[in-house]
Amino acid sequence: MNKTVNIGQVSGNVYLSESPEQGVDAAINELLTNLASQPFVFSASSRRPSAQTIQKIQHNNIQSKNHIIKQYLNHSSKVEEAFNGIDSIITFGKHIILQNLNDLYHAALDATGIDYFSGPIDMDLIRHNSDFILDFIIKNLRNTAFESKNTPILKEHIDLGINVVVAHAFIECIILENPDNDT
Repeated sequence: MNKTVNIGQVSGNVYLSESPEQGVDAAINELLTNLASQPFVFSASSRRPSAQTIQKIQHNNIQSKNHIIKQYLNHSSKVEEAFNGIDSIITFGKHIILQNLNDLYHAALDATGIDYFSGPIDMDLIRHNSDFILDFIIKNLRNTAFESKNTPILKEHIDLGINVVVAHAFIECIILENPDNDT
């Protein structure tokens, strides 16, 4: 039996044992734990996004990630409450998490070759890559959540929490582009 692994192009480190990040806490996990501790009652809510949110979805051409906006609408008050409580756990916790989300957005732009330094961002490229950009951010946040020391107990808390936090960042114009700022 041959036990070889063929690794193609890699955009990060490859660890064959535990990664160094597994010994360090992550701010996002504190938020996810705080969010998971909020009381939750399932309801098939029919809450609709605001006209401004729909405009932003259309402006950025989001196709396959509308479900995270729906999840956010069902949990928006819990997300706000968790964000408000994070600063009592981590100094500048909310700022750290939002900055990290914005940094991941720019890393996603780098991964797609979208220039954001030399002039206005090419909205056609954003529209063409918006689902990839959201997937990139979600994947990287999920990796951080699972690789950190303070991982929440349930996978479902991580999955739902990451989705609603990314949707919150979208709604608050931390990630993707705001139609009101388009030139």
